[in-house]
Amino acid sequence: METRLLKVPDVAARLTLSRSKTYELIQTGELRAIRVGRARRVPESEVERFVALRMAEAERAMFAGARMRSG
Repeated sequence: METRLLKVPDVAARLTLSRSKTYELIQTGELRAIRVGRARRVPESEVERFVALRMAEAERAMFAGARMRSG
Protein backbone atom coordinates (compact mmCIF):
# COMPACT_ATOMS: atom_id res chain seq x y z
CA MET A 1 0.00 0.00 0.00
CA GLU A 2 1.43 3.34 -1.07
CA THR A 3 0.86 6.31 1.20
CA ARG A 4 0.96 9.68 -0.52
CA LEU A 5 2.38 12.44 1.67
CA LEU A 6 1.33 16.02 1.05
CA LYS A 7 3.14 19.26 1.86
CA VAL A 8 1.34 21.65 4.19
CA PRO A 9 0.67 24.26 1.45
CA ASP A 10 -0.93 21.51 -0.67
CA VAL A 11 -3.12 20.44 2.25
CA ALA A 12 -4.09 24.07 2.86
CA ALA A 13 -5.11 24.43 -0.79
CA ARG A 14 -7.20 21.24 -0.70
CA LEU A 15 -8.99 22.39 2.46
CA THR A 16 -9.20 26.01 1.25
CA LEU A 17 -7.51 27.17 4.44
CA SER A 18 -4.53 29.39 5.04
CA ARG A 19 -1.17 27.78 5.59
CA SER A 20 -1.06 29.12 9.15
CA LYS A 21 -4.50 27.67 9.95
CA THR A 22 -3.33 24.32 8.59
CA TYR A 23 -0.26 24.42 10.85
CA GLU A 24 -2.56 25.32 13.76
CA LEU A 25 -4.71 22.23 13.07
CA ILE A 26 -1.53 20.14 13.06
CA GLN A 27 -0.34 21.70 16.33
CA THR A 28 -3.65 20.97 18.08
CA GLY A 29 -3.73 17.41 16.76
CA GLU A 30 -6.92 17.91 14.77
CA LEU A 31 -4.95 17.14 11.62
CA ARG A 32 -2.29 14.47 12.03
CA ALA A 33 1.06 14.91 10.34
CA ILE A 34 4.48 13.30 10.39
CA ARG A 35 7.92 14.80 10.35
CA VAL A 36 10.29 14.04 7.52
CA GLY A 37 13.51 15.68 8.59
CA ARG A 38 12.50 19.23 9.48
CA ALA A 39 9.46 19.22 7.19
CA ARG A 40 5.91 18.21 8.04
CA ARG A 41 3.95 15.95 5.74
CA VAL A 42 0.29 15.00 5.94
CA PRO A 43 -0.83 11.62 4.61
CA GLU A 44 -3.52 12.02 1.96
CA SER A 45 -5.69 9.58 3.93
CA GLU A 46 -5.49 11.95 6.91
CA VAL A 47 -6.91 14.81 4.84
CA GLU A 48 -9.77 12.52 3.81
CA ARG A 49 -10.33 11.49 7.46
CA PHE A 50 -10.36 15.13 8.55
CA VAL A 51 -12.93 16.10 5.92
CA ALA A 52 -15.14 13.08 6.73
CA LEU A 53 -15.05 13.93 10.43
CA ARG A 54 -15.99 17.55 9.76
CA MET A 55 -18.83 16.45 7.45
CA ALA A 56 -20.18 14.10 10.12
CA GLU A 57 -20.04 16.91 12.71
CA ALA A 58 -21.93 19.23 10.35
CA GLU A 59 -24.60 16.59 9.71
CA ARG A 60 -25.05 16.00 13.46
CA ALA A 61 -25.38 19.74 14.04
CA MET A 62 -27.97 20.05 11.27
CA PHE A 63 -29.91 17.08 12.66
CA ALA A 64 -29.82 18.49 16.19
CA GLY A 65 -30.97 21.90 14.93
CA ALA A 66 -33.85 20.35 13.01
CA ARG A 67 -34.96 18.39 16.07
CA MET A 68 -34.92 21.53 18.23
CA ARG A 69 -37.02 23.48 15.73
CA SER A 70 -39.59 20.70 15.29
CA GLY A 71 -40.37 20.28 18.83
